[in-house]
Amino acid sequence: MKRLLLWLFVSSVAVLWGSHAVGRAAPGLGLAPLAASELTSVTGGGCISKCDDDEPEEPEPVRAIGKEWRPIRQVDGPAEQLSYSIFTEVSNVYGYKPLPWQVTASDNCRYRWVSGGVGIEKGFSVEIGTVYHCSASVRMSGTLDPGWRVKIYKGNMRQVTTVTMALYELFSDGSSEDTGVRDTGRQERLWSRYTPVTVYGN
Repeated sequence: MKRLLLWLFVSSVAVLWGSHAVGRAAPGLGLAPLAASELTSVTGGGCISKCDDDEPEEPEPVRAIGKEWRPIRQVDGPAEQLSYSIFTEVSNVYGYKPLPWQVTASDNCRYRWVSGGVGIEKGFSVEIGTVYHCSASVRMSGTLDPGWRVKIYKGNMRQVTTVTMALYELFSDGSSEDTGVRDTGRQERLWSRYTPVTVYGN
């Protein structure tokens, strides 16, 4: 029993002495501050803590940079047919085998602003009363069986659209604000609509 107590005492002293030894610096390893040249080589001459350049810059004041007209409302009137006629006809009445057919025509699209002010002219880059052309090709095709013919009807169409424009103030931060200024104009669009109608016999 005495031997056991003696062994425990010696072991405790050894542990405490070892802990004290680990916590001490080894002889001859004294710490000294770096010279200025050495500090520059380590940090690259840059600042590693709070620097004067880290202060946030004052934001630039928001300022008005211009104005812009934008459409805010559009009302399309009904499309109406002003007149119609037979544009062309393809026949296979006297044929004995299917006949492929194809017809190409222009839709004769054009438009003009019949009313409006500076908002319409600036917003759409147009002049009131000037006719602008927007025509495109229309292609129709099919196959006629023997004894059949096709008539291509051309309808002259018209539609009126009313547009309301608003004037916006533009700012340097990308925002915009409605000034409350308005302009309203009417656009008239004309075009041709083609309708193939197949008929048997003459």
